[in-house]
Amino acid sequence: MLQQENFKEEAERAIARIANYFKGLTLIFQFIFLTLLSANAQTTLKERLEQHVYTLASDSLRGRQAGTEYARKAADYIVKQFEEIGIEPYFENSYFQTFRKDKYQNIVGIIRGNDAVLKDEYIVVGAHYDHIGASGKTINNGADDNASGTAALIELGRALKRHQSNLKRSVMLIAFDAEESGLVGSSYFVFRSEAPIENIKLMIALDMIGWYKASGKVKYIGSGTIKNGDDLILNPQLVPSGLNVVAEKFETKYFAIGATDTQPFALKRIPTLWAFTGFKSPYHTPKDEAHLIDYDGMTLITEHLSNLTETVSQKTELEPSGKFAKSHKPRRRINYSLSANFGTSFYKNSEDKDSVSANLSFGIGFTPQVNFGIFAIRPELYYDRLQIQQPDGKIATDRITVPLSLVLQTPEYMFFGGDVFFGGYYSYILGGKQDGKKLDFENTFNHTEAGLTFGFGWHLKPLSIGVTGRTALIDFTKIPNTNNAYLRNRTFYFTMRYLF
Repeated sequence: MLQQENFKEEAERAIARIANYFKGLTLIFQFIFLTLLSANAQTTLKERLEQHVYTLASDSLRGRQAGTEYARKAADYIVKQFEEIGIEPYFENSYFQTFRKDKYQNIVGIIRGNDAVLKDEYIVVGAHYDHIGASGKTINNGADDNASGTAALIELGRALKRHQSNLKRSVMLIAFDAEESGLVGSSYFVFRSEAPIENIKLMIALDMIGWYKASGKVKYIGSGTIKNGDDLILNPQLVPSGLNVVAEKFETKYFAIGATDTQPFALKRIPTLWAFTGFKSPYHTPKDEAHLIDYDGMTLITEHLSNLTETVSQKTELEPSGKFAKSHKPRRRINYSLSANFGTSFYKNSEDKDSVSANLSFGIGFTPQVNFGIFAIRPELYYDRLQIQQPDGKIATDRITVPLSLVLQTPEYMFFGGDVFFGGYYSYILGGKQDGKKLDFENTFNHTEAGLTFGFGWHLKPLSIGVTGRTALIDFTKIPNTNNAYLRNRTFYFTMRYLF
């Protein structure tokens, strides 16, 4: 009996020792967890911004060129940050919106608002995470353009998630791909996806916000697209101490240089703001490195963005002004341009041989165009001066030319693009000379000419450059020349247009 009691006591003591052991392990793990949690909590906004920029603008990602494995690695990093913060994926079970045969991918997260009505309206905050890549050993890391904006987007998401209970409207956070390829990612989101574009009340783009100290200010460009936009952006209760905020009414770009992801949204008549510290950084060069970024300035800007976005989400009355930048005007049904042609003309004879040599020819014209999406009809009116050296002497003619073409053009949301065209033309020859003598239209030359016109153009709004070809289907001469051949005109022009 005594032995049984001793055994029982030993067993109880052993169990107690085991329990104390596991309790000790539990306390150790709790201590480690709380220590790590405390360390994370003590990580400052500035430190986190710096971490994001150094990661995204590291040599290992080789400039994050869209469509490369390095851009995909950058995308994975952003998604990991969204997941850790607790930002929900906008799409079912995925943050990714892939396009162009899965070559590119936008990253879309959502922080849902709480108002019964306003939660179905959206504030979009976007930043492009791609850059221009590398060539050999030369890497364009793109710290300011646009690791800075992407870093702020991540930390803005963290702040808004922390204050989610204060949000009335939902906030959509988008890391756009392929901005450097021509606003491809943002254009796809706006024009090709099934996103609720009609419910987006404001789009804010964060593009190049890393050089605050050098600039002396952060600009919010587009305040004129919102009613009382200046008052909202410059509200002193929202601006952190030490931050100089400037509101500019509209984006002003020359020949589309400096366009950012606001463009596709504005073409859908959605008010836009572009947060921007200016072109002070060595952007698009290998010198755009993480150690040059002003992280103190970025911290203040991110705090302001958080305050501003939260406030906008709560405003019951958030009305567009109906005004937009000139560069954000959508394609009109009918647009107009002035055109200039410079090139050469020559005559093909009936034996299909070229004339001896071609001379400079030129033309100026007026070009209206009627647009039907990617198709258009283009009637034109030109004055042409054609000159050609041929066996019987140099011929120069003045003519009025009326081409009519069918045009296939790139979609309107692309700030640069192109077109191809094909059609016919009619020319009336006003007069001309051959070796200083007037042309004999009564007996030798025809007053009219008709044929085919064709070519292509490349647009960088408001300019277009391209090539125009014309080939006559009617003989210029009524009788054969000294080579016993009839002549037909061929013209090839370098064409410039200015759209207004």
